[in-house]
Amino acid sequence: MEDQIIAAEKAKSISAEICQWSGAVFGILFGLGFFLAEVQKNDLKSLPWWKPISALIAGAAVSAHGSNVINNKRTAELTALLVRSTNSASELPISQTSEYSDLLEDSDNK
Repeated sequence: MEDQIIAAEKAKSISAEICQWSGAVFGILFGLGFFLAEVQKNDLKSLPWWKPISALIAGAAVSAHGSNVINNKRTAELTALLVRSTNSASELPISQTSEYSDLLEDSDNK
């Protein structure tokens, strides 16, 4: 059971990993690309900062989406494990308790 929990906590999605890395890499590359293109056209005082900052924010959003997908997958795996363990525990045979009670020995209702 411990191995299944560890495996569920380490669950990953290939598409989410790609999303995380591409968001980070392309956000930085496009941000630097826009920044360098604007620096070559203008001086730094009249530079439109919204383009490189927008590229960085968009890359961060895509990367955050990938991270969210990975966390959702891990949560789904752990929830499925919890449901399976609960279902298997409910199928265990219930031990029969005897009708004898030690409390009756001390009372008048023998």
